[in-house]
Amino acid sequence: MEIDLFDGCWTRWDRANDHRKAMTDVWNEYLGDHPFDFNLAHRGAGEFVLEVVQDRPAPATFAVLLGEWLYNLRGSLDYLMWATVARLHGTVPPPDEGKLQYPIYESQRDWDRNAYRLKQLAPHHREMLRIMQPFNSSPDANYLGWLNHLARVDRHRRLNTATAYIAVAEPVLEIPDAPGRQVSFQWGQRVLRGGRADLARIVVDPWDGTLEPEEVRANPRVGIDPEIEAWSESEFWRKIPFGERLTLIQVFVSSEIAAYEYDSTGRSRKSDMLKATFRAECDARRGRLPPLKLPVAEAVWSEPVVGRRSTRERFEGRDFPTDSAKSS
Repeated sequence: MEIDLFDGCWTRWDRANDHRKAMTDVWNEYLGDHPFDFNLAHRGAGEFVLEVVQDRPAPATFAVLLGEWLYNLRGSLDYLMWATVARLHGTVPPPDEGKLQYPIYESQRDWDRNAYRLKQLAPHHREMLRIMQPFNSSPDANYLGWLNHLARVDRHRRLNTATAYIAVAEPVLEIPDAPGRQVSFQWGQRVLRGGRADLARIVVDPWDGTLEPEEVRANPRVGIDPEIEAWSESEFWRKIPFGERLTLIQVFVSSEIAAYEYDSTGRSRKSDMLKATFRAECDARRGRLPPLKLPVAEAVWSEPVVGRRSTRERFEGRDFPTDSAKSS
Protein backbone atom coordinates (compact mmCIF):
# COMPACT_ATOMS: atom_id res chain seq x y z
CA MET A 1 0.00 0.00 0.00
CA GLU A 2 1.37 3.41 -0.96
CA ILE A 3 1.27 6.01 1.80
CA ASP A 4 1.14 9.80 1.28
CA LEU A 5 3.13 11.22 4.18
CA PHE A 6 2.00 14.79 3.47
CA ASP A 7 -1.71 14.07 3.16
CA GLY A 8 -2.29 14.85 6.85
CA CYS A 9 -0.76 18.31 6.38
CA TRP A 10 -3.21 19.13 3.61
CA THR A 11 -6.14 17.60 5.48
CA ARG A 12 -5.43 19.87 8.44
CA TRP A 13 -5.06 22.83 6.07
CA ASP A 14 -8.40 22.03 4.41
CA ARG A 15 -10.06 21.80 7.80
CA ALA A 16 -8.66 25.22 8.73
CA ASN A 17 -10.14 26.57 5.52
CA ASP A 18 -13.55 25.22 6.54
CA HIS A 19 -13.24 27.01 9.89
CA ARG A 20 -12.28 30.25 8.13
CA LYS A 21 -15.47 30.11 6.04
CA ALA A 22 -17.54 29.23 9.10
CA MET A 23 -16.19 32.30 10.92
CA THR A 24 -17.50 34.46 8.08
CA ASP A 25 -20.96 32.90 8.39
CA VAL A 26 -21.05 33.38 12.18
CA TRP A 27 -20.01 37.04 11.90
CA ASN A 28 -22.51 37.82 9.14
CA GLU A 29 -25.31 36.24 11.16
CA TYR A 30 -24.23 38.30 14.16
CA LEU A 31 -24.30 41.51 12.10
CA GLY A 32 -27.76 40.62 10.85
CA ASP A 33 -29.14 41.34 14.33
CA HIS A 34 -27.70 44.91 14.22
CA PRO A 35 -25.63 44.66 17.44
CA PHE A 36 -23.99 48.10 17.03
CA ASP A 37 -25.45 51.50 17.82
CA PHE A 38 -24.17 54.99 17.05
CA ASN A 39 -24.53 58.18 19.01
CA LEU A 40 -23.35 61.74 18.42
CA ALA A 41 -22.78 62.86 22.00
CA HIS A 42 -22.44 66.56 22.87
CA ARG A 43 -19.80 66.90 25.54
CA GLY A 44 -20.18 70.62 25.96
CA ALA A 45 -18.88 73.84 24.36
CA GLY A 46 -19.50 72.59 20.82
CA GLU A 47 -17.48 69.38 21.21
CA PHE A 48 -19.23 66.29 19.82
CA VAL A 49 -18.00 62.68 19.83
CA LEU A 50 -19.30 60.05 17.44
CA GLU A 51 -19.63 56.99 19.69
CA VAL A 52 -19.92 53.38 18.53
CA VAL A 53 -21.53 51.07 21.09
CA GLN A 54 -21.70 47.28 20.97
CA ASP A 55 -25.03 46.12 22.43
CA ARG A 56 -24.13 42.40 22.47
CA PRO A 57 -20.72 40.73 22.57
CA ALA A 58 -19.46 38.78 19.60
CA PRO A 59 -20.59 35.15 19.84
CA ALA A 60 -18.20 32.80 21.61
CA THR A 61 -18.55 30.47 18.63
CA PHE A 62 -16.50 32.92 16.60
CA ALA A 63 -13.55 32.66 19.02
CA VAL A 64 -13.92 28.87 19.18
CA LEU A 65 -13.74 28.64 15.39
CA LEU A 66 -10.69 30.88 15.38
CA GLY A 67 -9.03 28.55 17.90
CA GLU A 68 -9.76 25.55 15.71
CA TRP A 69 -8.43 27.42 12.67
CA LEU A 70 -5.22 28.15 14.58
CA TYR A 71 -4.96 24.58 15.88
CA ASN A 72 -5.26 23.05 12.43
CA LEU A 73 -2.73 25.38 10.81
CA ARG A 74 -0.25 24.92 13.65
CA GLY A 75 -0.82 21.17 13.48
CA SER A 76 -0.27 21.08 9.71
CA LEU A 77 3.16 22.67 10.20
CA ASP A 78 4.12 20.15 12.88
CA TYR A 79 2.90 17.32 10.65
CA LEU A 80 5.10 18.80 7.94
CA MET A 81 8.26 18.25 9.97
CA TRP A 82 7.22 14.67 10.76
CA ALA A 83 6.53 13.90 7.08
CA THR A 84 9.74 15.56 5.87
CA VAL A 85 11.96 13.60 8.26
CA ALA A 86 10.11 10.34 7.50
CA ARG A 87 10.60 10.81 3.76
CA LEU A 88 14.24 11.88 4.19
CA HIS A 89 15.13 8.78 6.22
CA GLY A 90 12.67 6.43 4.55
CA THR A 91 11.13 5.23 7.82
CA VAL A 92 7.72 5.48 9.44
CA PRO A 93 7.75 6.56 12.18
CA PRO A 94 10.71 8.89 11.60
CA PRO A 95 13.67 8.94 13.96
CA ASP A 96 13.25 11.14 17.06
CA GLU A 97 9.59 11.72 16.25
CA GLY A 98 8.89 12.74 19.84
CA LYS A 99 11.20 15.75 19.48
CA LEU A 100 9.94 16.97 16.11
CA GLN A 101 7.97 20.19 15.82
CA TYR A 102 7.85 23.11 13.43
CA PRO A 103 10.08 25.72 15.10
CA ILE A 104 8.76 29.22 15.79
CA TYR A 105 11.16 31.28 17.91
CA GLU A 106 11.47 34.96 18.70
CA SER A 107 15.17 34.89 19.58
CA GLN A 108 18.36 33.30 18.29
CA ARG A 109 18.91 31.94 21.80
CA ASP A 110 15.66 29.96 21.71
CA TRP A 111 16.54 28.69 18.24
CA ASP A 112 19.95 27.48 19.40
CA ARG A 113 18.54 25.92 22.55
CA ASN A 114 16.06 23.84 20.55
CA ALA A 115 18.33 22.95 17.64
CA TYR A 116 18.36 19.31 18.81
CA ARG A 117 14.75 18.98 17.67
CA LEU A 118 15.83 19.53 14.06
CA LYS A 119 18.94 17.35 13.87
CA GLN A 120 17.18 14.69 11.76
CA LEU A 121 16.44 17.26 9.03
CA ALA A 122 18.84 17.97 6.19
CA PRO A 123 21.04 21.10 6.53
CA HIS A 124 19.10 22.93 3.80
CA HIS A 125 15.83 22.22 5.65
CA ARG A 126 17.21 23.77 8.82
CA GLU A 127 18.32 26.83 6.87
CA MET A 128 14.89 27.15 5.24
CA LEU A 129 13.31 27.10 8.69
CA ARG A 130 15.80 29.55 10.22
CA ILE A 131 15.12 32.15 7.52
CA MET A 132 11.39 32.14 8.36
CA GLN A 133 11.79 32.74 12.10
CA PRO A 134 10.31 35.82 13.79
CA PHE A 135 13.77 36.80 15.06
CA ASN A 136 14.96 37.05 11.44
CA SER A 137 12.29 39.58 10.45
CA SER A 138 10.03 42.20 11.94
CA PRO A 139 8.40 40.30 14.82
CA ASP A 140 5.20 42.31 14.47
CA ALA A 141 4.79 41.49 10.77
CA ASN A 142 5.95 37.87 10.90
CA TYR A 143 3.25 35.38 9.94
CA LEU A 144 4.59 32.57 12.10
CA GLY A 145 4.97 34.76 15.19
CA TRP A 146 1.31 35.75 15.33
CA LEU A 147 0.07 32.30 14.37
CA ASN A 148 2.06 30.84 17.25
CA HIS A 149 1.15 33.55 19.76
CA LEU A 150 -2.60 33.38 19.16
CA ALA A 151 -2.56 29.56 19.06
CA ARG A 152 -0.69 29.43 22.37
CA VAL A 153 -3.22 31.72 24.07
CA ASP A 154 -6.11 29.63 22.77
CA ARG A 155 -4.49 26.32 23.65
CA HIS A 156 -3.21 27.10 27.13
CA ARG A 157 -5.08 30.10 28.55
CA ARG A 158 -8.47 31.11 27.20
CA LEU A 159 -10.40 31.93 24.07
CA ASN A 160 -8.91 34.86 22.20
CA THR A 161 -11.10 37.89 22.89
CA ALA A 162 -13.22 38.69 19.85
CA THR A 163 -14.25 42.29 19.29
CA ALA A 164 -14.92 44.58 16.33
CA TYR A 165 -12.92 46.91 14.11
CA ILE A 166 -14.39 49.89 12.26
CA ALA A 167 -12.92 49.06 8.88
CA VAL A 168 -14.80 51.66 6.86
CA ALA A 169 -15.80 55.07 8.19
CA GLU A 170 -17.21 57.81 5.95
CA PRO A 171 -19.36 59.91 8.32
CA VAL A 172 -21.36 62.83 6.98
CA LEU A 173 -22.35 65.71 9.29
CA GLU A 174 -25.37 67.97 9.12
CA ILE A 175 -24.62 71.35 10.74
CA PRO A 176 -26.54 74.55 10.02
CA ASP A 177 -24.32 77.04 8.28
CA ALA A 178 -23.65 80.45 9.73
CA PRO A 179 -21.16 83.27 9.05
CA GLY A 180 -17.82 82.55 10.72
CA ARG A 181 -18.80 79.05 11.88
CA GLN A 182 -16.06 76.44 11.47
CA VAL A 183 -16.04 72.71 12.03
CA SER A 184 -12.92 70.67 12.85
CA PHE A 185 -12.74 66.87 12.71
CA GLN A 186 -10.42 64.32 14.36
CA TRP A 187 -10.26 60.54 14.11
CA GLY A 188 -10.21 58.53 17.33
CA GLN A 189 -10.60 54.82 18.07
CA ARG A 190 -11.23 52.14 15.47
CA VAL A 191 -11.10 49.06 17.73
CA LEU A 192 -13.98 48.55 20.15
CA ARG A 193 -12.77 47.79 23.66
CA GLY A 194 -15.18 47.03 26.43
CA GLY A 195 -17.99 47.29 23.90
CA ARG A 196 -17.39 50.87 22.76
CA ALA A 197 -15.19 53.20 20.73
CA ASP A 198 -15.02 56.97 20.30
CA LEU A 199 -14.69 57.03 16.52
CA ALA A 200 -14.45 60.74 15.81
CA ARG A 201 -14.34 64.13 17.54
CA ILE A 202 -16.09 67.13 15.99
CA VAL A 203 -15.73 70.66 17.29
CA VAL A 204 -18.08 73.45 16.20
CA ASP A 205 -16.57 76.89 16.72
CA PRO A 206 -17.76 79.33 17.84
CA TRP A 207 -20.35 77.73 20.10
CA ASP A 208 -22.19 80.90 20.97
CA GLY A 209 -25.69 79.74 21.91
CA THR A 210 -27.19 80.24 18.45
CA LEU A 211 -27.13 76.49 17.82
CA GLU A 212 -28.78 73.68 19.79
CA PRO A 213 -26.95 70.31 20.18
CA GLU A 214 -29.80 68.41 18.51
CA GLU A 215 -29.31 70.52 15.36
CA VAL A 216 -25.95 68.80 14.82
CA ARG A 217 -26.54 65.38 13.31
CA ALA A 218 -24.43 62.63 11.78
CA ASN A 219 -24.82 59.70 9.45
CA PRO A 220 -21.98 57.37 10.59
CA ARG A 221 -21.69 55.36 7.34
CA VAL A 222 -19.44 52.66 8.80
CA GLY A 223 -18.50 49.08 7.97
CA ILE A 224 -17.54 46.84 10.87
CA ASP A 225 -15.23 43.83 10.65
CA PRO A 226 -14.42 41.20 13.26
CA GLU A 227 -11.24 41.69 15.24
CA ILE A 228 -9.19 39.88 17.86
CA GLU A 229 -8.28 42.21 20.67
CA ALA A 230 -4.64 41.09 21.02
CA TRP A 231 -4.12 41.09 17.25
CA SER A 232 -5.45 44.64 16.96
CA GLU A 233 -2.37 45.83 18.87
CA SER A 234 -0.20 45.00 15.84
CA GLU A 235 0.54 48.07 13.75
CA PHE A 236 1.22 45.86 10.73
CA TRP A 237 -1.80 43.54 10.89
CA ARG A 238 -4.32 46.13 12.09
CA LYS A 239 -4.20 47.74 8.63
CA ILE A 240 -5.23 44.49 6.93
CA PRO A 241 -8.93 43.44 6.96
CA PHE A 242 -9.52 40.46 9.21
CA GLY A 243 -10.68 38.08 6.49
CA GLU A 244 -7.71 38.99 4.34
CA ARG A 245 -5.35 38.26 7.25
CA LEU A 246 -6.69 34.72 7.56
CA THR A 247 -6.33 34.19 3.82
CA LEU A 248 -2.74 35.49 3.80
CA ILE A 249 -1.70 33.21 6.64
CA GLN A 250 -3.33 30.21 4.98
CA VAL A 251 -1.52 30.97 1.74
CA PHE A 252 1.73 31.18 3.67
CA VAL A 253 1.15 27.81 5.37
CA SER A 254 0.17 26.15 2.09
CA SER A 255 3.35 27.43 0.46
CA GLU A 256 5.39 25.96 3.34
CA ILE A 257 3.73 22.58 2.92
CA ALA A 258 4.25 22.70 -0.84
CA ALA A 259 7.94 23.62 -0.48
CA TYR A 260 8.87 20.72 1.83
CA GLU A 261 6.59 18.27 0.05
CA TYR A 262 8.13 19.06 -3.34
CA ASP A 263 11.64 19.03 -1.91
CA SER A 264 10.97 15.60 -0.41
CA THR A 265 9.01 13.91 -3.20
CA GLY A 266 9.28 15.95 -6.41
CA ARG A 267 5.56 16.69 -6.45
CA SER A 268 2.94 18.66 -4.57
CA ARG A 269 -0.71 19.50 -5.05
CA LYS A 270 0.29 23.18 -4.89
CA SER A 271 3.64 23.02 -6.69
CA ASP A 272 2.50 25.94 -8.88
CA MET A 273 3.06 28.19 -5.83
CA LEU A 274 6.80 27.46 -5.98
CA LYS A 275 9.28 29.28 -8.19
CA ALA A 276 10.78 27.29 -11.01
CA THR A 277 14.26 28.00 -9.66
CA PHE A 278 13.35 26.51 -6.27
CA ARG A 279 11.88 23.40 -7.89
CA ALA A 280 15.05 23.02 -9.96
CA GLU A 281 17.22 23.25 -6.82
CA CYS A 282 15.09 20.58 -5.15
CA ASP A 283 15.30 18.29 -8.17
CA ALA A 284 19.08 18.69 -8.36
CA ARG A 285 19.77 17.80 -4.73
CA ARG A 286 17.07 15.23 -4.07
CA GLY A 287 18.83 12.28 -5.62
CA ARG A 288 17.42 8.83 -5.18
CA LEU A 289 14.96 8.59 -2.32
CA PRO A 290 15.29 5.60 0.00
CA PRO A 291 12.39 3.15 -0.12
CA LEU A 292 9.84 3.91 2.55
CA LYS A 293 9.83 1.32 5.34
CA LEU A 294 6.49 1.04 7.05
CA PRO A 295 6.13 -0.48 10.52
CA VAL A 296 5.29 -4.16 10.51
CA ALA A 297 3.51 -5.61 13.52
CA GLU A 298 4.15 -9.26 14.20
CA ALA A 299 1.02 -11.27 14.96
CA VAL A 300 0.63 -12.41 18.54
CA TRP A 301 -1.11 -15.78 18.47
CA SER A 302 -3.50 -16.96 21.13
CA GLU A 303 -3.33 -20.37 22.76
CA PRO A 304 -4.56 -23.09 20.38
CA VAL A 305 -8.10 -24.39 20.80
CA VAL A 306 -9.64 -27.50 19.29
CA GLY A 307 -12.21 -26.87 16.57
CA ARG A 308 -15.86 -27.88 17.00
CA ARG A 309 -18.27 -29.50 14.61
CA SER A 310 -20.54 -27.05 12.79
CA THR A 311 -23.29 -27.13 10.13
CA ARG A 312 -23.67 -26.41 6.45
CA GLU A 313 -25.96 -23.50 7.31
CA ARG A 314 -23.29 -21.85 9.47
CA PHE A 315 -20.61 -22.45 6.82
CA GLU A 316 -22.78 -20.77 4.19
CA GLY A 317 -23.49 -17.88 6.56
CA ARG A 318 -27.26 -18.31 6.66
CA ASP A 319 -27.39 -17.39 10.35
CA PHE A 320 -24.94 -14.49 10.11
CA PRO A 321 -24.96 -11.89 11.47
CA THR A 322 -26.39 -13.27 14.66
CA ASP A 323 -28.38 -11.15 17.10
CA SER A 324 -25.32 -10.82 19.31
CA ALA A 325 -23.20 -9.64 16.36
CA LYS A 326 -25.87 -7.08 15.41
CA SER A 327 -26.00 -5.63 18.91
CA SER A 328 -22.23 -5.26 19.09
